[in-house]
Amino acid sequence: MFTVLYKLLDVFGIDHPYLLIILPRLLQGIFSAGQDVALFLLSWKLFDHQSAYWTLFCHLTSWFTFYTATRTLTNTMESICTTFGLLFYPWPSSLSREPGNARLCVLFSAVSVVMRPTAAIIWFPLYLWHLMRTNVKSKMIFTIYAPIGLAVLLVSMVIDYTFYGKLVFVQYNFLEFNVLHDMGEFYGSHPWHWYITQGLPAILGPHLPLVVLGGRGDARRLLPLVLLVLWVVLSYSFLSHKEFRFILPVLPICMLFCGSFLSKCKQTTKHLLVTYLIVLNLPLALYTGLWHQRGTIDVMRFLQTELSSKSAPEDSYCLFLMPCHSTPFYSHLHINAKLRFLMCEPNLEEIPGYIDESSVFYQNPEEWLMINDVKRDYSDYVIMFDVLTEKVQSFLKSGRYIKIAEFFHTHFPDGRVGGHVVVFHQTDQSDIR
Repeated sequence: MFTVLYKLLDVFGIDHPYLLIILPRLLQGIFSAGQDVALFLLSWKLFDHQSAYWTLFCHLTSWFTFYTATRTLTNTMESICTTFGLLFYPWPSSLSREPGNARLCVLFSAVSVVMRPTAAIIWFPLYLWHLMRTNVKSKMIFTIYAPIGLAVLLVSMVIDYTFYGKLVFVQYNFLEFNVLHDMGEFYGSHPWHWYITQGLPAILGPHLPLVVLGGRGDARRLLPLVLLVLWVVLSYSFLSHKEFRFILPVLPICMLFCGSFLSKCKQTTKHLLVTYLIVLNLPLALYTGLWHQRGTIDVMRFLQTELSSKSAPEDSYCLFLMPCHSTPFYSHLHINAKLRFLMCEPNLEEIPGYIDESSVFYQNPEEWLMINDVKRDYSDYVIMFDVLTEKVQSFLKSGRYIKIAEFFHTHFPDGRVGGHVVVFHQTDQSDIR
């Protein structure tokens, strides 16, 4: 989607780096604001207007909502489309005060599945439940489900064909890589219970006890939604590679429970819980949104300014000695300079004894640099985490590098990720003071 946006910006001649960086975030923020409205209406539809206001309050005070709302992740768009789909879902009269709109529901759910096929985990039981309740099963399947789903898939394939230049079925590739072959394990694995013991409690944060109380308070009526959350969390638990953002779509559903609980509390209790949520969530939201792991963003802004000042920036060569995909790379640079980062492709060819380039580098950084970087007479800029500098001192000295910038990254350095990002620039010996 954002590739299409960049294409449109290029068509209209908009090439200012700041606009190219900020516009996708603004667009994502607008979509997230739409999700806020959809969640408000969904809560009003399932409960009442008081619950709707409290659900919106809970969603807006969630630290994880603040952290992800403007991030251009497929998970964020998946969550947005899922919320809209749930708003239009034909809930039974025992749960909803208003009828749904099956066509709009299928449209939004199909878009979410096309963008991220694992969204089918959410929608499979919901559609199965709907078919069990309707008396026109064949009509629903052949006049609504299939036509809209296939139309969305066709549009996706046309877009992919336009940009890839060939017919690519990305949804199947996604499933084959992440589910059938579980290649995500290459990027780290967690125990099966991780989402239950760490993932879900972490993204809910201070809202967790209110979510539990809300789900239990009207357990019989809310059972379908509770089971849906449990189904999603347990289903994702079977995949070895786990991340907090993968279960982002269940966050708005959990906020429904939280809002329902708050609406029924006494006024004094509400005041205490509002203070509790704001006081605990606000520091988390500000820290993770403004300070935590910001070094890899700040360094790209610095490089953008640094390279823009050169008469021939395309001749510059930047070497990123970091765990792969640590920085936003060209998406925050928008300069035709030469960039190089350590690769970490999974073993798709099933080569015996395969070790990715990033792992080879960290086994012996000096040796890798002398073999690879010296071949092209050293890079102009070398970017790394501070924990690596001591291990490559010989290379930095022989290449006549001096440190020209350092950026805070995190208060919690871990392994290959340091507390600061440092930039070294190759210079003439006469320039070294």
